[in-house]
Amino acid sequence: MAKLVGVDIGGTNTDLVYVDTDARALRTAKVSSTPANQAEGLMNGLAALGVPLSEIDLIIHGTTVATNAVIERKGAQCGLIATRGFRDVLELRRRDRPQTYGLIGQFAPLIERRFRREVDERISAQGEILTPLDEAQVREVAQGLAADGCEVLVVAFMNSYANAAHERRAAAIVREVWPNRYVVASSDIFPAVREFERTSTAVVSGYVQPLIERYVSRLTNRLAGDGYEQELLIVQSNGGVMSADVSIRYAANTILSGPAAGVTAGASIAQELGLPNVVSCDMGGTSLDICVIRDARPDLAQQKLLEFGVPLCIPMLDADAIGAGGGSLAHIDSAGILQVGPKSAGAVPGPVSYGRGGTIPTITDANVALGILAPDTGKPAEATTVALDRASARAAIEKEIGNPLGLSADAAAEAIIKVSVAKMGGHVRRRLLEKGLDPRAFSMIAFGGAGPLHANRIAREVGLKSAIIPWFPGLTSALGCILGQLRHDFVRSVNQTIASFDSKALVSVYEELSTEGEKLLQEEGVEKNEIAVMLGADMCYRGQTHVLQVTFPAGAPLNAEAIKAAFEATYQQRYSLLLPDQDIRIVNARVTVLSTRSAPEVGPLIKVPEGSAPAPSFAPITFEGRRVEAKVWQRHALPRDFSFTGPAILLQHDSTTFVEPGYVATVHPTGNLIIEAGK
Repeated sequence: MAKLVGVDIGGTNTDLVYVDTDARALRTAKVSSTPANQAEGLMNGLAALGVPLSEIDLIIHGTTVATNAVIERKGAQCGLIATRGFRDVLELRRRDRPQTYGLIGQFAPLIERRFRREVDERISAQGEILTPLDEAQVREVAQGLAADGCEVLVVAFMNSYANAAHERRAAAIVREVWPNRYVVASSDIFPAVREFERTSTAVVSGYVQPLIERYVSRLTNRLAGDGYEQELLIVQSNGGVMSADVSIRYAANTILSGPAAGVTAGASIAQELGLPNVVSCDMGGTSLDICVIRDARPDLAQQKLLEFGVPLCIPMLDADAIGAGGGSLAHIDSAGILQVGPKSAGAVPGPVSYGRGGTIPTITDANVALGILAPDTGKPAEATTVALDRASARAAIEKEIGNPLGLSADAAAEAIIKVSVAKMGGHVRRRLLEKGLDPRAFSMIAFGGAGPLHANRIAREVGLKSAIIPWFPGLTSALGCILGQLRHDFVRSVNQTIASFDSKALVSVYEELSTEGEKLLQEEGVEKNEIAVMLGADMCYRGQTHVLQVTFPAGAPLNAEAIKAAFEATYQQRYSLLLPDQDIRIVNARVTVLSTRSAPEVGPLIKVPEGSAPAPSFAPITFEGRRVEAKVWQRHALPRDFSFTGPAILLQHDSTTFVEPGYVATVHPTGNLIIEAGK
């Protein structure tokens, strides 16, 4: 396919990248998001690209529909049928609490207790039927929940991972009386041990499924009406993509769709630059999302907390977020200490400098006040420069932060940035150190609208080798949508130990999951000879609670010796030791199936200028309490291999990059900007 469009819908903007590999053309667009109906913003962006929909071969889309539904508690009304005695598993959780040292906390499950019902059935952890399923109860309970107004019904029985017979039969009975197709069985979503996590994952899937179906149906109809006749693909939380039809069945897999696309792009950039160890840092208007990437492969996670008490257990990229973005609000807390975030000004009213009614200063306002954002070069504003009200930003900072702390507007603005950078840097450092990794061996790939503005500061705070700014940093996640491959991940509990290894049983599980995955990819149009299968497992030493994800080497035999060797290599890398006298347990089998079709090569489409750099403009800024003159360039006018020393500000339509004094920035032949400490 030659003509592709990647679309990333954020809380403030919708970003689009159009690639025509045959014509070697690349176009971009950025329009305002439409939270009430994301499809409107997407269609506006497609119109802004200026490419007829009938000429586009493929649209790949990262969406926040499911994410927002969970965060804002605006998902579908769900009902739950559980094994008798386990109605309250969603509220019992893991006996944790919102504040580790606090005795007060609030928690509301996604399904209220009045919509949770019990039926008689019980299966042992070995898969033996202890109490037969009462089918009449199932039918009666389902009819009652439908009458109570539930749109989705989730069936989650105890130990269904060991034997799904009761759960599948119950789901079949429910479908006979349920008014729609929104019936979810936990063993179809996450057939693994731990009843709370399995139930929560199934509930999340059901909670967002109707919203995803309505959104996808509305969008595909709009696209078809405007002449688009091809497939629509949706980005998954694991960084891969899936067809729009499949996304309805696996709705929970879109929960981290947006951040995953950015990580995919970060991994591609790391591979292009030959960097084995990087941290992708996506800083937008509300949050900072980071993910550790090693050997061009992002780290994976088997579980994420969407919020307190709501775990999601599906294979996903190990992206982690904190509330620190350009719109994060600065305030003085009850102890008189300056805090930044996690609350954000959002798109409306936005930062004070936007002139849309905001009164509380943000990180963006601090950069505007210091002259770093929208620098005053003494020349007519460039076409890409957004008009920002510096006087309003300074006045708000002085009133809300400076006066209470006895600081000038400049000092208060610098304090806001220092506090936010310390928060973001601490987050990056912690994520590396908790994995046993040395920050000095890592570089940062900074993107998002606010990422390049703070990349140099964060890299210095953490002690990273360098900071890399992509060619289109504000559109990197949209680019990542294009680079994703069709992919699906499957998991199933096996609970075997190496000491009692049953090779035939394990091989049977892997073959079944691989067949299921290959069938799904073929349904999405992938030929059998274009499918790759990767095997792995969640493993631990016997007696341990937490597991490690282990990937088996390609072509390795599924025997006890090979599996043990793969586990020990992973365990040694993570913990720097082994427990040789302990038996090893294979908790869950994992299978990844993905298309081997080559992603489009975007690098050759980026046209980096040759020759000499234009003369810079100069703008006064405040840095570390001093007024200094910063060089100002239009970034895309800088030629390849050009190097310069900060302070410098690079302008482009999707972001602004700041290079600190004493740091050297170089335009790599790929167009990426590399910022390093001066010699």
